[in-house]
Amino acid sequence: MPISPDLLIETLHNAQVTGSFSRTCVELARFVARMEIRGSAGQSNESGESFPESAPNDVEWAMFSAMLLGLGLQEGHTCLEMSEEGLRGILGDMDIEPILECFPEVSRAFREGSKGTNLNPWKQLSERLSHAISCSFLVGNAQSDRPFVFSGKRLYLSRYHSYEIRLARGLLHRARKTPGFFTKRDAGLELLDRLFPVDKAPSPDWQKIAVANGLEHSLLVISGGPGTGKTRTVAALMAVMQRASEGAVKMALCAPTGKAAARLSESVRKAAVDLGLPGELMESIPMEALTIHRLLGAGRTPGAYRFDRENPLGFQVVIVDEASMVDLPMMVHLVEALKEDASLVLIGDKNQLASVEAGCVLRDICTGASSFCYSKDFISLAKEIGQDLSGLEKGGGKTQPLKDCIVTLSHNFRFRKGSGIDELSSKVNEGDLQGVLKIVSSDKFPDVRLVTPEEKDIFGFIEDFAGEDVRGLCSKGQTEEALKRLNHMKILCGVRKGRLGVQAVNSFVSRVIAGAGAEGRQGLFKGLPIIINKNDYFIRLFNGDIGLCWPDENGAMKVLFPEPKQGPRMFSPSRLSAFEPAWAVTVHRSQGSEFEKVLFILPPEDSPLIGRELLYTAITRAKKELIIYGTIDALKKCVKRQTVRFSGLSELLWDN
Repeated sequence: MPISPDLLIETLHNAQVTGSFSRTCVELARFVARMEIRGSAGQSNESGESFPESAPNDVEWAMFSAMLLGLGLQEGHTCLEMSEEGLRGILGDMDIEPILECFPEVSRAFREGSKGTNLNPWKQLSERLSHAISCSFLVGNAQSDRPFVFSGKRLYLSRYHSYEIRLARGLLHRARKTPGFFTKRDAGLELLDRLFPVDKAPSPDWQKIAVANGLEHSLLVISGGPGTGKTRTVAALMAVMQRASEGAVKMALCAPTGKAAARLSESVRKAAVDLGLPGELMESIPMEALTIHRLLGAGRTPGAYRFDRENPLGFQVVIVDEASMVDLPMMVHLVEALKEDASLVLIGDKNQLASVEAGCVLRDICTGASSFCYSKDFISLAKEIGQDLSGLEKGGGKTQPLKDCIVTLSHNFRFRKGSGIDELSSKVNEGDLQGVLKIVSSDKFPDVRLVTPEEKDIFGFIEDFAGEDVRGLCSKGQTEEALKRLNHMKILCGVRKGRLGVQAVNSFVSRVIAGAGAEGRQGLFKGLPIIINKNDYFIRLFNGDIGLCWPDENGAMKVLFPEPKQGPRMFSPSRLSAFEPAWAVTVHRSQGSEFEKVLFILPPEDSPLIGRELLYTAITRAKKELIIYGTIDALKKCVKRQTVRFSGLSELLWDN
């Protein structure tokens, strides 16, 4: 006998209390149950056909779909894909038993599908869910006002379906446009030749091609790993754009986090100096980056901004760094806040971890590029600036406007060819498991190695790896010397909690290795690195900034933050709103940072966070030495498992 929706809701609430589900999942399921019970009778679908009053079984399946969609949104998907791959992608690494216990009809169907050698429970589950969704009056199409949209095999909250459509429309519109304000194109290309002389660059020089391409398209996407010259390309792009324009071009630099914005400001200033730009150009290009939130004028209401489609930003060029970290809703708001004739430049690494929130926008933009060729116009532009692209065309002769807007930087200027870090990051990206295992076990690559729990316990190894750096930092006599070593060594963790997480590692290092007692109410001591957890625009400290606890001349404990231009800034700990120790940080929070030495602690093998992007991001934070700690099985799983985020954006961008 079918269980009543009220009892289902009560069961889900009990599961929430025990931690099996989040409140978001439960509330979505609860909303669906109430709406289905109250409103299905007398409603009609998009074809005008009346819905029958929902049976309890139908309500249960609809609730189950909503709960899965909630789980998907938590994991960064923008939709629930009704396929075997889609359901496995959300449920495959979870303990499915607590879920099935809450949905008896779903459980019965799943277990019946598991019987026999010719039956596939996942396929049957997807078919049954698809049927339930198509019959629900809560589900409509893009033109309806229903709370859910079922498009193809994807179930969306209508808001996220709208986001994907609006973003695809906005990006493709700019991909087909040519900026109208570069009236002195020849002058811009003349400067380009001076900044990128043919005899001093790899061939082809994709940095040079990217900058020239910025004069031709209102959308430019530059993807590349650490050390491939992205920031140098940005500085050159802004200078060439200014030289190619009759008047000054209004430009904005932005990034998704305060830390990334501060780092972008520092990097652009250095790159502009290294390029030897003339004084008038140095003054005309922006050197200070903002967060995207500040650029758009975020207020207290989530998702509401001062600048939008009705009140666009006043910039002609908007450049976004660390674009892989930008989630779908934020990217939509940014694109729609641009003026009609403005150019958008996205910079990032498509292979890095995606945004914490829903979506993988940069990856979706780049994913279809390999299936298409550059157009004849793109090849001609490259030839005009002395770059021969013959023989590099791929994609079977097919062209697409978006393809011409994407440039990938692959030449690494940071690592010497054949270094272990460089080779390992490439093998991980390729999913070459045997290549990865060979590198981490070979004496040929002294800058990279794997340490397993069988060789040494994690905390014993942390003491071996970090002991000298930690004790040295705590005993330094000179402030300047200590600040220089602040980012010399870092421990990166895949997870926050558990024995292999940030919290346990930070506690161990502070308690055992640093050998310092908890001085003062906040447990601070000389040499303790801390990381800011909340943006504070008033004192210009941002989420992810790392500072150093250090006594002042009177012995009072302060926190110092490096400032390249003016020297370190000093704050009383009581002035900082939220912070924690930073001997170890998560890989997510390390994005955009570089360290001389990195110890990456692999997550447990059963962690849902384990994956290729996590491993790649951790590897590419290291400049000179990388040690990976964990089991062989965990490493194998990292390499084999490529994180998939289900979305329809790539299809909207490339299948048109």
